[in-house]
Amino acid sequence: MSSWVKKARGPIELFRRCMKNNEEDMNEAENALVDVLGTYLSDQISQVLANDGPRIAFADLRRVRKISSTKFFRSVLGSGSEVTKKTWKSLENRIDDYLSDMDATVKHLVDLVNYPKTTIAAHAGSLSLRNAPVVLSREFCAFPVDTLVRSRNIEFFGRVGELERINAYLDPRNNTKLRTYTLFGRRGVGKTDIALEFAHTNTSKFDAIFWVNCETSGALRTSFAAIATALRLPNADRAGCHEENQLAVQHWLNKTSQQWLLIFDNAESSEILKGYWPTGAKGAILITSRKYYNFANDAQRHGDTIKPFNERQSWELFMKLLGPNWQQKNNDSQIKEKEEKPAKALLQNFGGLAIAIQQAAQLVNNVSIGGPTIASTLEAFKVHQKSLPPRHIHPRSVMELALDSLWDMSFNGVTLDLFLPTNQKSLEGKLQFCRQHLSLSASDTGAALSSVISEPPLLRDAILELKRLKLIKYDKRTLGVHRVVQEAMNYHSSQEMQMYFDSAAAVVYEAFPKQLNSDILSKHWLTYENYIAHGVSLSLQFEEYHQLGDNRALKGSLQLVRLFINCAWYLCEICDYNTCLRVITSGRLACESTETLEYGKLCSIAGCAFYELNDLENCRRNFETFLLIQEKVLNDNELEKSSSLHHMGVLECASENLDLAFGYLARAIAIRISAGDEATNLLANTYLRLSRVFFNKMDYYSALESISKSEVLYLKITDGGAAPFLAHIYYAYGNIYAASGDMERARRSYIKSLGISNARTSVHPIAAAGYYSLGAVEFELKHHEKSIEYLRKALSIARLRSPVYDDGTVARILWKTAVVLKEATDSARSGEIDLLLESAERALEDPRNSGGCGHVLPRDDNGQVDETGLQEMYDSLVPEFFR
Repeated sequence: MSSWVKKARGPIELFRRCMKNNEEDMNEAENALVDVLGTYLSDQISQVLANDGPRIAFADLRRVRKISSTKFFRSVLGSGSEVTKKTWKSLENRIDDYLSDMDATVKHLVDLVNYPKTTIAAHAGSLSLRNAPVVLSREFCAFPVDTLVRSRNIEFFGRVGELERINAYLDPRNNTKLRTYTLFGRRGVGKTDIALEFAHTNTSKFDAIFWVNCETSGALRTSFAAIATALRLPNADRAGCHEENQLAVQHWLNKTSQQWLLIFDNAESSEILKGYWPTGAKGAILITSRKYYNFANDAQRHGDTIKPFNERQSWELFMKLLGPNWQQKNNDSQIKEKEEKPAKALLQNFGGLAIAIQQAAQLVNNVSIGGPTIASTLEAFKVHQKSLPPRHIHPRSVMELALDSLWDMSFNGVTLDLFLPTNQKSLEGKLQFCRQHLSLSASDTGAALSSVISEPPLLRDAILELKRLKLIKYDKRTLGVHRVVQEAMNYHSSQEMQMYFDSAAAVVYEAFPKQLNSDILSKHWLTYENYIAHGVSLSLQFEEYHQLGDNRALKGSLQLVRLFINCAWYLCEICDYNTCLRVITSGRLACESTETLEYGKLCSIAGCAFYELNDLENCRRNFETFLLIQEKVLNDNELEKSSSLHHMGVLECASENLDLAFGYLARAIAIRISAGDEATNLLANTYLRLSRVFFNKMDYYSALESISKSEVLYLKITDGGAAPFLAHIYYAYGNIYAASGDMERARRSYIKSLGISNARTSVHPIAAAGYYSLGAVEFELKHHEKSIEYLRKALSIARLRSPVYDDGTVARILWKTAVVLKEATDSARSGEIDLLLESAERALEDPRNSGGCGHVLPRDDNGQVDETGLQEMYDSLVPEFFR
């Protein structure tokens, strides 16, 4: 056994080094090697031991890594009876042969990896010519697969005709093109349940069924991440990679030969779906929406208006939900005597809505709420209609009054005090029943710890109580509350509403990692992903209820403002600028004063978002406010003060006020140096920005000196890790080398930047900028085909980030691609070049890309574009760092 270990150690170590030196993420390859070795040894040893005892189960041979090989084999062989020498010799010979083959294969792999890339490309091109007709798409999971968020509804009723029409159009056996079917109708009519029923009853027809929650952009991202994970697409479970998953899933939908069904639930906005719609794919799409909107401008789309149940259907559903005792009474005509009239009067209030009929049946069956009869339930219902407190936002319609009364009766029937959220140390007073393991609570800078094994007993009781009363759906460890039920929550006073809102905000705040001194949050992205939807939801609700005026308006708190600050900073880092600015708006409304440090931090984040959006006017307004507040409140040498100085330096550099920029950044550097190790990360960022000032002055020596300091500082705190910030450092190196005329070194720097960004944030703006700049360098080197290839990669990322319209980044890439094609090709592609230039010009003149005014291309007397200065004009459309 020891000889095998020695023989295997060499090729395995060689393979490990080979994978480590490769640019790609090869963790999966290393794991695959262990799996292959484990499977082989399992088969061989099991054959030897087959006649000597039960077959050995090798459920997880990854544990080989954790124990010595000798101990492992001893444990395996010791589990059976003694193996004959002859059989053992046969096993030994087979494994020796296997290790020899593995050694030769790994050495060949090392030779391949060490080939120059041009040689590999030539070999690949030759192979593709010889085998061009064969195109195999790789799948990473076993089918069928689904991401359905709920189990089949055992109480589903009716809708036979609707399901038949959906099936007739979406059945993959009838058609292979992209097919879209929309279910639309009012809220609560049962659209989602119909879609869910269709999915669960047609699993044999589709290889993959994916459920996409479209209520918010965050829900969309989460759904596509779940799809990528279910398909086991490479790196699907990495933190902060929503757009990468979005791109990977889109690619899979377009390339796979599997039959798939995509269900977009609660799709109410065409803009929010852009970038997620699988244009050009072949598959089936089912949409639920409150309106019959043509999301993809598809002339062949089909759909169905989901109408409420009629009187007969409502009665049949009501009887089914009431259960066998009431059904027997109905069959025996006992209901007609006393209960039929009040039952129909009760149902008439709900307009045939399935969700309301279900809740009405629940009330009738709960004698503690409605009494022993349908008539008594109707009388209790009428009393609630009269005593219901008013809605805080707007007066109720007749239907809203009926629905709110229905659920108010249900909530009043809850026996537990369970209207408060779960948390740890921040739970006081009425929230204490949710506490568990308080001693394990995390510090103020992290999330509170909670059990992932089981719910605390009182919380479990609360969940079961709500589920029993049909107020929530609890399936697959997911709690769901229908929008109709959410709207029916009635607060008897503004003070009560404020108390519940503050409790929810406290819980979410406790879960969020805290941002300090404008430092980068990338190491906490995974935690933020889990909670950001709650923070955004609170911000939207606060904005809505704060604007009520008088004594009904929600009031902000310091904790709520700090929650919004953390949310907004994370959203800015992952480049979700629109949502970031919405959260900032809510944060400003929640601030007690416009002169507090918290208000200044909100201005700081807004300024960063506007800088990335290339809106320097709004960037300046926010950064100057931030500086003014910090100058009033903080001492000159406080570390926090360096943030406003740093931001002003970035702004003045982008505004070409280079001396002012240098002064601000120099002051920030002095403060951050004096702060010591605590500010290492911040100092690295400021040196990076200082290098840009020298770059704009064309002092490339000083620029390189400054950026090398940034690199050393950042490598010091990351142990050489491929953190996202390093991608910006190597991108800046590339810009300096390119401006100096050293195209080869520029090329290597851009490739290094892309290696990091592709590993962590492959569709971040830095990735699009990296591919664009690499394309520009290849163009200067006269490598036109490579240049076009890189520019097209940049364009795919840029359009994914701006699906609604062509932004400045898209415009610059389109123009540059046309320039390269014009020089590289003959007149045969002139039509393509003209289309690219027309698209680029439209985007250039779009006011959204130029601070609301738009650029106009300079033309000569003949109407031809004057190409002098075009590069600078298109560069001005992108944030200054990426020029």
